[in-house]
Amino acid sequence: MKLRLLLLITIISSACVSLAFAESSAGSISGRVLARTTLDPLPGAFVVIDGTSLGEITDAQGLFLIPEVPVGGYTVRVTSVGFYAQMKPDVIVKPERITQVEFNLDYSVLEGGVIHVTPDYFTEDKSEPVSRTELSGEQIRRSPGSAGDVSRVIAALPSIAKVDDQYNGMAVRGGNPMENGVYIDNTEVPNVNHFPRQGTSGGGLGIVNTDLIRDVKFSAGGFSPAFGNRLSSIMEIGIREGNREEFDGQVDLSMSGFGTVLEGPFDEGRGSWLVCTRRSYVDLLRHITDIDALPVYSDFQTKSVYDVNTGHRLSLSGVGAKDFVDYTHEQAYEDGNDNFGITDNWNITCGLGWRWIWAGEGFSNTTLSLNGIHYGGDYFETLTENIQAVQNSTENTVRLRNVNTWQVSRKLSLEFGLESSFSRNRFDNFYAADTNYSGEAIPELLVNRRASSLTGGFFGSGSYSTTPEITLTAGCRIDCGDFSGRTLFSPRGSVCWEPEKGTALSAAVGIYRQSLPSELTSRSEEFACLESPKAFHTIIGFRDLLSNDTKLQLEAYLKTYSAFPFDPEQPGFFIFDGVSSEQDLYSFETLASGGEARSAGVEATLRKQLVNGLYGMISGSFSVSEYRNPGQEWRRRIFDNRWTGTVEGGYRFDEKWELSGRWLFAGGRPYTPLDIEASQEQNRTILDSSQINARRYPCYSSLNLRVDRRFYFQESSLVCYLSVWNVLNRRNVTVTYWNRIENKEDNICQWGLMPIFGLEYEF
Repeated sequence: MKLRLLLLITIISSACVSLAFAESSAGSISGRVLARTTLDPLPGAFVVIDGTSLGEITDAQGLFLIPEVPVGGYTVRVTSVGFYAQMKPDVIVKPERITQVEFNLDYSVLEGGVIHVTPDYFTEDKSEPVSRTELSGEQIRRSPGSAGDVSRVIAALPSIAKVDDQYNGMAVRGGNPMENGVYIDNTEVPNVNHFPRQGTSGGGLGIVNTDLIRDVKFSAGGFSPAFGNRLSSIMEIGIREGNREEFDGQVDLSMSGFGTVLEGPFDEGRGSWLVCTRRSYVDLLRHITDIDALPVYSDFQTKSVYDVNTGHRLSLSGVGAKDFVDYTHEQAYEDGNDNFGITDNWNITCGLGWRWIWAGEGFSNTTLSLNGIHYGGDYFETLTENIQAVQNSTENTVRLRNVNTWQVSRKLSLEFGLESSFSRNRFDNFYAADTNYSGEAIPELLVNRRASSLTGGFFGSGSYSTTPEITLTAGCRIDCGDFSGRTLFSPRGSVCWEPEKGTALSAAVGIYRQSLPSELTSRSEEFACLESPKAFHTIIGFRDLLSNDTKLQLEAYLKTYSAFPFDPEQPGFFIFDGVSSEQDLYSFETLASGGEARSAGVEATLRKQLVNGLYGMISGSFSVSEYRNPGQEWRRRIFDNRWTGTVEGGYRFDEKWELSGRWLFAGGRPYTPLDIEASQEQNRTILDSSQINARRYPCYSSLNLRVDRRFYFQESSLVCYLSVWNVLNRRNVTVTYWNRIENKEDNICQWGLMPIFGLEYEF
């Protein structure tokens, strides 16, 4: 089946190449050079393409244009008096296209306005000196084993547990996918995935088109007070602007579907627009796949910006998705799955943004956004065809977010702002009478609720350089108005000692809080009034720039949690993890606060940026993640891999060919074994409550390879790539359960060997 589909796509790609092939022409590189903390333009900066004689000097607005650049991949260097120099690798020039690059330079601590002549390829923020990783759009696009999914790219970092190939939820430093926040251009997006799991940040496949991503900033802990309502991590996705000089287009075919990207200028370049749409295509090939239950999904993205004047910019952006799958009774019976049914979801976020630059002092970003997400489904038991659950939940939220950065002096900078949200949710859910995982009968549950909430938050922090080597940061966040009605204080702080450029020792501490997910609070008004979980982060980090393009980073962390919900009738299980796992612990009737958790670990990462063709990352971690409910012993959390490792890298042979690969490996995740006798007697999954999370699945291992080939034509280009997931076809177990069809213990495994082909044609 897969080979026939791959052959069809190969024929299509060959036809495209034969029709379009011609002598390629040159392209251009343009962009702007700004001061990072004020966004003021930097005139007179030198912009040079490394390894060539091509370069330019920025004008009074910090703009530059380097024309007639031969097609290929380059590193662009920028130097400016009084600022640290900066390098941008992976700048891809295409025929008759303008490649946009933006530089944000940091003030140099050197006296006398001397240019820092030894630039590095890594940007650092001393106000957030630990647990932070930045990736460019091209690094995201070409990552092997990711299928253009940002979350799967981030999964290679040592702070992420190796959860499930078929589910991209990130479990960060012993937490679970509920504990992560995602922001797109200063707008919080509850979920950026197709087929999302309610209350979490994870799902089946990402909806953000990687060709639109400018950069991604991921913080695995110790993040600033500007971000609240999350216990573990924050991912910021920056979307690039459309071309302000000319109309450009792109069509692509990949695992994400068939899509188009269109962009161009308006009002003589004062503004730009960009729109992207995609739709799955596998369902259109039913006669090739011979599978009935194929998912149908589509997504869109749009962004428009307009410069009112030099100090004010307006933007309008949106992202959304629609998902549907009919998993039939026949297919479920053949697969040995316990349930079947229809899933029908939609998700949309749109935001209106205003950026105001205070000349020479700082800037502010204000966003008013609207988010709506609907979870729909009808599910039945495969064996009896009785109804199991009906899901019909819609969550709507209006958010106002304002973030201000003020550069008071070279030594002192402030960040402050506010957030407010109004949510109006509707839950019409039904859960049939069932047996919980302890074998006890529970009655049916009908959830028919309308819930509204108004929340607000204020935050502020300051970073002060006591000496050129030492930077202190302190701040606090105040949140109020959640269902519990409490006012929550979250102080945070960090220190960074950088005795020389590129070498630093840092530490951060802070309190982080998060409201309970709607999957829990919708079931009872009493559940909605439970205390919000709290986490305390302590992080120590060391980084050293071994060379301009190679960085070593070491970190140790400790996270302690409190006020987790637990079920007094099943005190051994950890409800918070269960809702976001493949064994959804829906079977509970009571909840109380008082659960605890803790995680600690050490991580090491060695990263090399793309220079002279070679790039890569080697990382590893060892960690412990445990929980304890009142009166119970400490037990492992389900995302406790203990040890993880990643070897990732590639080689760009020339402007046309690139080969890359990624090997992920990790210790097996904990699980609770089945009570075989009870499961066989009742013919359903009954867990052995005396061995909760006492066993581990086999170790996880997955090798992914990818080859990219670029074709450059007279006025267009084509990228073809072939990626093979799980080359060794290892059977990585997702979950052990009781197969009710065959009345026996069984496993659900993750993806086996799977080829993924993609085409990107730009014109």
